[in-house]
Amino acid sequence: MADPIVKIKKRTILLLSAFFIFWLIVLAKLFTIQVIHTSKYQQLCKDQADFQKIIPPIRGTIYDRNLKALTVDLVTYDLGVHPYLIKDKERYAQALSKLLKPNYTQYLNLLKSDKSFLYLERNIPHQEMENFLDKYQYFPGFAIERKIRRNYPFGETAGPLIGVTNVDNRGIVGLELELEPYVCGTPGWQIALKDGWGRLNNRPDLPFQETINGNDVVLTIDNEYQIILFEELRNAFERHHTDKAMGIIINPLNGEILAMASLPAFNPNSPDNYPVSAQKNSVVTDIFEPGSTFKIVTATAALDNNKVHPEDIIYCNKGEIEVGKRIIHDYKKYEYLTFAEVIEKSSNIGTIKIAQKIGADQVFDYARRYGFGAKTDIQFPGEVAGVIHPLKKWTELTLAQVAIGQGVCCTALQLTYAYAAIANGGYLLKPQIVKRIETKEGICLFEANPQYIRRVASPQIMALMKDLLRLTVQSGTGIKADINGMTIAGKTGTAQKVTPEGYSKSEYNATFVGFFPVNDPKLLCVIVLDNPKGYNHTGGSVAAPVVRNIFTRIVNLSDELFFPNDQIPTPPLKYASNSNSDQDIRKAIISSNRNRISLTTYQYSRLMPDLRGRTLRQAVAILQNLGVEVTVNGTGIVISQFPEKNSVITADTRCVLNLQPRSTILD
Repeated sequence: MADPIVKIKKRTILLLSAFFIFWLIVLAKLFTIQVIHTSKYQQLCKDQADFQKIIPPIRGTIYDRNLKALTVDLVTYDLGVHPYLIKDKERYAQALSKLLKPNYTQYLNLLKSDKSFLYLERNIPHQEMENFLDKYQYFPGFAIERKIRRNYPFGETAGPLIGVTNVDNRGIVGLELELEPYVCGTPGWQIALKDGWGRLNNRPDLPFQETINGNDVVLTIDNEYQIILFEELRNAFERHHTDKAMGIIINPLNGEILAMASLPAFNPNSPDNYPVSAQKNSVVTDIFEPGSTFKIVTATAALDNNKVHPEDIIYCNKGEIEVGKRIIHDYKKYEYLTFAEVIEKSSNIGTIKIAQKIGADQVFDYARRYGFGAKTDIQFPGEVAGVIHPLKKWTELTLAQVAIGQGVCCTALQLTYAYAAIANGGYLLKPQIVKRIETKEGICLFEANPQYIRRVASPQIMALMKDLLRLTVQSGTGIKADINGMTIAGKTGTAQKVTPEGYSKSEYNATFVGFFPVNDPKLLCVIVLDNPKGYNHTGGSVAAPVVRNIFTRIVNLSDELFFPNDQIPTPPLKYASNSNSDQDIRKAIISSNRNRISLTTYQYSRLMPDLRGRTLRQAVAILQNLGVEVTVNGTGIVISQFPEKNSVITADTRCVLNLQPRSTILD
């Protein structure tokens, strides 16, 4: 039998050995953690205790050309509290009542709550929170959450143009998306200590990274023009029950976009209340057949190649022509028209005959010169190039269709800049919508300049095109765009919409393009109404009045766009450049009358102005602008005229001016 003492010794040794091995393992583990893998576990500890708090940047503001804010970043705060960390609750309730809102009782009750966390205030404006931040930003008992919300002061007026941001304040459509790299800014961060209960302890001595706010963008858009365009477009949209409507206003001399709108629109302050399709800017993204507005291509090609002149007579087949076993009709059964009348009255037959005379290659070439079938490279997402079929696929019917704006598709933007080339004397421009980008400190990062892509035709040809487009508004299909006292030029377009069964007999795109003043264009506007309902569905009936209303309202905003009679721009006649004496002007008048294009069939919707008291130069400039021949008797100041003021002007009207020296006129 074993000795009990020996057994006890063995058990003691075994137990001590076990303890020794255990502590040896513990020491080895501690050595591994604290020495071998010290950096790893230090980082784990740091990650557990440190909390990186992201500080979102303020997004760059988007301004119109007059520095009116089209977007605003609203900074708000949510203020929470851990009541159990607040010892002197009455004192802090008084401080909150003084720094935030006078709600002492409410704050005191919240601070006395037995909950671990609750909110004291939410969505506190930044200016109301500044004093509180100065005193308690790093106090561990309070939890402060900074939030930024994008706001759009003008709502749906510029919704599809400006676009919208998502919940993370990132641009998702429109200019917000296009300008995202410039206006988004760079988030900052701040390290806070987190205890075992998850409470954050903000301390100023902990690492942090400053937030870099986004850059500001100044657009070429004029917000006053934008409002006018949107309101007039909406009126037409509702009056004619159209499926869509789109419009754009530009400066045709430098390519700056002054307004751009499309309907249906959406309010970016509440985007969830609208279909996603309303966020699309149709001016840039939607294509349509331009119809008769495309006839400028054929007209320019014919004039530039000296194949036709404005007074040339064209037989229009009494309103129909057969091309490739298809019958194409005119709106009216015209027989003989001058080329000028073909444009004025928008004759399909006359245009087709001119296109057949100059050939498919010329029509295709000038269509490309005008920019059709290619993107304009506007600074806006989602632009499409339109459709022009390759020349090798053209048939006789294709030529006829393209000449009158069928079988070709474009955007309202492309159509706008094609007509701008006429208005500015021949240059195709790149659209400009961003005028300047600068930092919050005012450092300029980008400034736009006009960009000329190519010359479409010579200034002389474009001057003839302007005259023809002016006649269209004076007495042709665009007469409803005319405004007494303003020289507006333009072109109507009414295109049958394409359906799976072919061209529709009841659905149309109605278009009007207008610019003014003719001799020195400052504004150009395009209006497109998709499928207007009712008997009057033509571009001249429904779209032209919209342009008239827009121009009228804009002119009433500023005198800069309106020329009083004594400041009417001198027409581009030879006598206007170097002639100073009445005798020189008289000689130039005789020459001008002799070489003047005869438009014998036109009836102008104009009334004779009162020229009494004008100088000879002023009177001649006004009459020449109206297309009226002049006969002069005497020198000095106009004392009488025939026809008298308010007489109807026709193509045969010749005005006789009787002048008398200023010194002989009694006051």
